[in-house]
Amino acid sequence: MKKVNLKKIKDIRKNKGLSQEDMANLLGLKSLYPYHRKESGAQKFSAEEIHAIANYFDLPIEYFFDDELAINAI
Repeated sequence: MKKVNLKKIKDIRKNKGLSQEDMANLLGLKSLYPYHRKESGAQKFSAEEIHAIANYFDLPIEYFFDDELAINAI
């Protein structure tokens, strides 16, 4: 199962000198609060949002996903 790696999103945002408000604007959100909730994991990013982030940073969409093993698979 694939899971969005929120740390990668946050790290690249910070490394590029962008604020959460900048990212909210990029995604067409009305304020930074919904973006903050997404980056902190309280709310999920949509597929379209991950695609927009990947395009903005010129990265493959797969960069933002990690494999997640089921607990009973270990």
